[in-house]
Amino acid sequence: MALSFSLLISIWPLLVGVCVIYCLSIAVYRRYFSPLASIPGPFFNAISYLPILYQQGILEGQLLHALEIWHAQYGPIIRISPNEIHLSSPEHYETIYSNSLRTGFYKDPAFYGPMEGPIKTPVMLTMIPNEEHRVRRMGMNPFFSRRSVLGLEEIVRDKTEKLVKMAEQFLSQKGGEFDVHRATRALTVDIITEYAYAKSWNYMDLADWQGYQEAIRAVQTFFPWFQTFPSLVPVFGLVPDWVMVKLYPHFGKWFDSLEVVQQSVAEVKRDIALGIKPPRRTIFHELIDPELSETTKDLPSRQKLPDAVVFADAVNVTGAGVETTGATICRALYEVLDSPEIARKLREELKTALPDPFIVQNMSLVELEKVPYLTGVIKETLRLSPGVPGHLPRVVPSSGATFDGYILPPGTVVSMSAWSMHHNTEIFPDPDKFDPTRWTDPDVDAVHAREKCLVSFGRGTRNCIGQNLAMCELYYSVASMIRRWDDLKVHPDFGREDMKLVEFLLSYHPKKARKLKLVRG
Repeated sequence: MALSFSLLISIWPLLVGVCVIYCLSIAVYRRYFSPLASIPGPFFNAISYLPILYQQGILEGQLLHALEIWHAQYGPIIRISPNEIHLSSPEHYETIYSNSLRTGFYKDPAFYGPMEGPIKTPVMLTMIPNEEHRVRRMGMNPFFSRRSVLGLEEIVRDKTEKLVKMAEQFLSQKGGEFDVHRATRALTVDIITEYAYAKSWNYMDLADWQGYQEAIRAVQTFFPWFQTFPSLVPVFGLVPDWVMVKLYPHFGKWFDSLEVVQQSVAEVKRDIALGIKPPRRTIFHELIDPELSETTKDLPSRQKLPDAVVFADAVNVTGAGVETTGATICRALYEVLDSPEIARKLREELKTALPDPFIVQNMSLVELEKVPYLTGVIKETLRLSPGVPGHLPRVVPSSGATFDGYILPPGTVVSMSAWSMHHNTEIFPDPDKFDPTRWTDPDVDAVHAREKCLVSFGRGTRNCIGQNLAMCELYYSVASMIRRWDDLKVHPDFGREDMKLVEFLLSYHPKKARKLKLVRG
């Protein structure tokens, strides 16, 4: 034993030296001899994945802002990790995302796989093969089509009317404040659950309107760590729930939400088993008990899915429809009310379209879409506050790819981001300025060029399945809140710095940011 210990002591410097040489050789290869060595970018990004973890895990969701700085310094194509390239030129978006079924670019398993967590159940978000995803999505597409949203428009209308009445209760009091940050998240929870399950969770009836959105954020802050160190994922799964709640209190709300989702799915399954006909078939009736015909019965997308897959898709659908839309509604209200001129123009148009400010039930999506300045406000909000603003990695297919003169071998990870697209100075001059007239410009060609660069919901077969519902929510909530009060204002303690975005796949505001509140006066 003593001999073994003394031997270990004697060779310790050698072991350290071997490790140092090994690490240096990897760094030298990655920086100077890799097929990606000629692509510009920060030095340490080329040799290590830790700079990405630093931006996302340590600084908490700052990568989208770092990418903006790096592109300004190094150009439109940059190397952001040993095997990942980020592009900012809009012309590449079609190749990588919009036409992925044809071009063969597919989601990076190292980025999306850890999002499945310890249970490793692939949902539509994390499915890697494009064709498998297309087939799975076929069964859900009809429920989120524009036709379906228009058919269920009363859900959004009724919930929005409830939001306005809640705001009235708070704002009618002397010195009253309305916490629109939390209220809009409660609104979006109630809409997506009513839409998906035909049974709302009624978060707007809760005293503090919070819980689910904080839970989602708490979970997503772990993603950067799991993506850098995937071996942590199974370890994470072994930690008892009570320990996680003790360490991270918001996880209690996450576990509670999982139970509610499970209960909602179980109720749908029970009704199907008992032969109870629902008032309308929902997404999860279709997933659990798909309606079949002679032409659809053999399609994989029409087969019954395992319970674990249904549950995972339920979590995904409800989670994806809350924070993204709620944050965008808040941003729209803030930008309008922060600018007296924008507020005046929007109110003038809305007064013509909606003569009675007290009756939300008089609204319709088709009519609201005909209000040009309102549409401009919503599109400009989506530009500055996309639900998924950060990089979305794809893998170069076996045929390889060439971007901006650089040859990328198969297996290289390439990404673009909505944030970079929306801040392209050639397409959007003064990109940080909120300017709804970008979308009401009489120059049709200029507007078309901007439309091509507006990728708030993504493009192609893997775009956001809920974008029609989200747009309906945006039109109703913004129009009803702005039309209802002529003297609505942003709380004086709230500033533009509180609207800064961070991202953990979905967009959030910094932890220390104040919550948006509205007042009258």
